Amino acid sequence: MSTPALEIHNICKSYGKRKVVDNLSICVNKGEVYGFLGPNGAGKSTTIRIILSLTKADSGVVKIFGQSVSEYKEKTLIHTGAMIEKADFYQNLSAEQNLKMLASMTKTPSKRIDEVLDIVGLESRRMDKVKKYSQGMKQRLGIAQSLLNYPKLLVLDEPTNGLDPGGMKEIRDLILKLSNEGITIFISSHLLSEVEKICTSMMIIKNGVVIREGNVKGLISEISDIYFTISVNQVDKAQTIIKNLSFAKLVNTDGEYLQITSEKDRISDIIKIFVDQGIQIKSVIPNMTLEDYFLTITEENSKGNNSRS
Repeated sequence: MSTPALEIHNICKSYGKRKVVDNLSICVNKGEVYGFLGPNGAGKSTTIRIILSLTKADSGVVKIFGQSVSEYKEKTLIHTGAMIEKADFYQNLSAEQNLKMLASMTKTPSKRIDEVLDIVGLESRRMDKVKKYSQGMKQRLGIAQSLLNYPKLLVLDEPTNGLDPGGMKEIRDLILKLSNEGITIFISSHLLSEVEKICTSMMIIKNGVVIREGNVKGLISEISDIYFTISVNQVDKAQTIIKNLSFAKLVNTDGEYLQITSEKDRISDIIKIFVDQGIQIKSVIPNMTLEDYFLTITEENSKGNNSRS
């Protein structure tokens, strides 16, 4: 059996009397895209900082490719790339200049700058100042810098945070591309819908404690209802139809967009009803939030069910 890319054994971290991470254990196999989910304040960023030896755990062990990070820090982190929270660069310098500065610190060959800019799709914009970049481009540049040291393990903290749908898709596509090239990726997020699209396995934590973990498809199948946003040309008519359906509920409206919750196997029925009534559908976007999922699983836990699957 091959050595896991990342192992976390019973780590704990407290700040004063507040326990941020509580006896957390994770195993990420080589080649996985592993989703690490939780709402803001769940302990995700603290865990990532412990993984990267930026914060010291009160107890527990972190291993990267079988070696303890605390004992072999340089050896374990030399082939680990990371982007923590939002990408931060010198705004008045170009992407190339920023990467050259970073590369010089680690004696990375200059040809690697060309390679990572090509990987993230910024080759044609390499000479533009970063202040002219969109947030999505800045995030891609952040991933570029995390690739400078030819990482075998990539740790990304909320890489799609603050991005519009187009920017989120760009980052998703990039993550899948890197995974296909054999890089193991550990990615934190608070959006269940994002993780569902790119991850093979995931863990959900709340207040530093594991709520669920396992195969993504298996965990998603536990959800009885799904939230989605649908864009239509006749909003008032669509609202009236939804209000009269027993298996769906209107949550919110914003211009031509309706946010709806329904039984997850009835979305096609809603679409058919709209089409039969002459309503033009422009888009359908699943957008269940992690908080929605928590409502289900924490209710189960309060009834005495096991918190892990």
